[in-house]
Amino acid sequence: MRDSVSKLAVSTHVPVEKGAVFELNRRRGTVVELRITSCLVLWDEFVDPESGEVLPAISDTISNEDFCRYDLHGRLNIVTRPSAVVAEGHRDRSHRSRAEIARMKLRLCFVSAAQQMIIDGDMEETRAGFILRGNNLLGLGTVYYNRHLMKEAGATGKRGGAKVDLGPQSALPESPANIYKWYCDHRRGGQNALFDEYASSGNRTNRYTEAERALVHSVIRQRLDQERCSISSIVSSVQAVFDVHNEDAARAHPPGEVFNRPGYDFVHAAIDALAPLDHAIRTRGLKVAYRDMHALGVGVKTSRALERVEIDEYTFDLMVLLNHAGIWDWLRAEERERLGLDGSARRVVLSAAIDVHTRCIVGMQISASETTSLLRETVEMIFMDKTPIADAVGAHEPWNMHGRPETIVLDRGPNYIGDEVYDLLADLGITNLGAPAKKPWIRPFIERVFRTIHVGFAQRFSGRTFSNVVEKGENDAAARASLTIDDFLQWLVRWVVDIYHNAPHAGLLGRTPAEAWAQAKAASQLQSVSREEMRRVFGIRRHRKLGPGGITMMHIQYQTDDLAKLYYAPPTKPKVLEVAWWPHDIGTISVKVAPDRWLNVTAADPMWIGKSFDDLMMIRHRMAGERDRSNAARARALVELDAAAHRGKVLRGLLPTVITDGTYERYEADFMRFMSTAERDFDAPEHTDLFDDVVDLQVVGAEPDMPPPMTAVARASLTSAAASALDDDLME
Repeated sequence: MRDSVSKLAVSTHVPVEKGAVFELNRRRGTVVELRITSCLVLWDEFVDPESGEVLPAISDTISNEDFCRYDLHGRLNIVTRPSAVVAEGHRDRSHRSRAEIARMKLRLCFVSAAQQMIIDGDMEETRAGFILRGNNLLGLGTVYYNRHLMKEAGATGKRGGAKVDLGPQSALPESPANIYKWYCDHRRGGQNALFDEYASSGNRTNRYTEAERALVHSVIRQRLDQERCSISSIVSSVQAVFDVHNEDAARAHPPGEVFNRPGYDFVHAAIDALAPLDHAIRTRGLKVAYRDMHALGVGVKTSRALERVEIDEYTFDLMVLLNHAGIWDWLRAEERERLGLDGSARRVVLSAAIDVHTRCIVGMQISASETTSLLRETVEMIFMDKTPIADAVGAHEPWNMHGRPETIVLDRGPNYIGDEVYDLLADLGITNLGAPAKKPWIRPFIERVFRTIHVGFAQRFSGRTFSNVVEKGENDAAARASLTIDDFLQWLVRWVVDIYHNAPHAGLLGRTPAEAWAQAKAASQLQSVSREEMRRVFGIRRHRKLGPGGITMMHIQYQTDDLAKLYYAPPTKPKVLEVAWWPHDIGTISVKVAPDRWLNVTAADPMWIGKSFDDLMMIRHRMAGERDRSNAARARALVELDAAAHRGKVLRGLLPTVITDGTYERYEADFMRFMSTAERDFDAPEHTDLFDDVVDLQVVGAEPDMPPPMTAVARASLTSAAASALDDDLME
């Protein structure tokens, strides 16, 4: 019911009237009659410019609702209205420029002054009367005009003596006769009659013939190419062609037509008159013109965060010192070499991911080698909370933009084409949109953010390489490099988190990316994935043998109850299982126990829960070179241990086997009962001391030196001790 009422309200407000001329979809029509729910329209004859189809003049009806809908979407154009009649031969005010309106206002002020003097009886309504009282008329008109300028400048309410900029002013009339002419025009046509026709004045006829213009254009088309020759060179070619033509025309019998030799201004204007697309194709080539001048339309539209994420790579226009001094001492030599930390000055490659809806950078990886593919690590970083990275570099704001993207737009470069990439995104349920190469308008947001990084960050440091040798000049970028890779990464994160994410963005209606992310997060629940999925998708796959202690990876033992049951289950031969190990969470691994089932297994030592591979590497570095015992002491202990074990095995042969078919299950349960795992430590209750429940009771009538009464637990212990003593006596 509400929708019908709203439609009825819209249909009663028709944006046209009887006799109005309008354009709809480039076709012109006239409203002949207004009806209750529709309008009778007479369409003019129309020729479709694309197909050449001729549509004859015809009458038709358009509903009032359709008129309102066309008007709402900007499809309706009102050409003229009968109620807004302008003076004959004049343009409508909406087509006038600001300068034309300003000159009309000047004339209106003097016409108003003349009207006031005529009403007051100070001047006759004749040309002679205007000339007779010309000085008074000019003075009063000037006062009116100054008041108008003050009002337009907003200075009417300011204090006296305040400086006011009145803006450009029109020239005052030269004589009262001009004011009398304006007065008569105003009486006949109103304010529209006071507009001048300066815009249509001047001689606009071309003094060059059609043949001369055609000859100029032919030379321009020949010389205007990708060599991008100068205008003077093209002018010289045009004038040379005209000189040759005139010389040939003079020698002909009968003499031919002599052409006017064009000058620099005419040739320059002819080049400027070319269509921008035609000029770009001639000077830069079709591919470049297609790339730079492709129409975008409404562009990419999103409604929520992480609906669309764009990923691409960018090579910094900056030399960075790739040394390993400081925080990376725990890396081995081969690891530093793989990361490119050899101390040289080189350009680094940035792989970044941007959320289109909020313009936040949700992933970022740096490589010193151009052959390294950073796509896998960049996608992985989108899912992770990057606040610890921001805290490590001292950023003031968190970097908590993370989650599961719905669509990722990738370049079709060699690093992004492969089954590994497709499988990775498919496993996470992410749509993969491959953007063709050299089509930057398909992924404009990541291209724009790279330019922002270049201008706002990279240009602040010394060591720029510049885009070409002309801009570079004598600048030795490698010698001027002063930024180490450590400082580069820290300041890059600070710039992203504290500066870029908190700068107002024109594409976000003035909001900052951080504000847009907070609003998008409050409006809809962001999606994520579990750590198990991250292990299975981004983890390293290996096969490990399952033993009684579980599975060992990187010298860390992983064991749970379910894994122990799997070990003791038939068949009893050693099992080799596929394991997924994720460097960002080494406290848990995923073990494939069936074709369609993964088992999460935690580390037996709870100290590794929540730790990463980097934590393990730093611990290893700290413990390097430390030994609890010397090699000699350890060897001596092993010899004694082997001798004692051998003696025990020999003596054991004198006793019968205690396990039978009936006691096997009990022994297996005992083996697992006292097994310590991180899973059991997490589920175990808090430890309570034996005597935590002792209650001190004061016995009525007891002696002062009498000891306090025993608790039930103490009495039970004492009774048990007495019974043991009695048993000993009986044994004796």
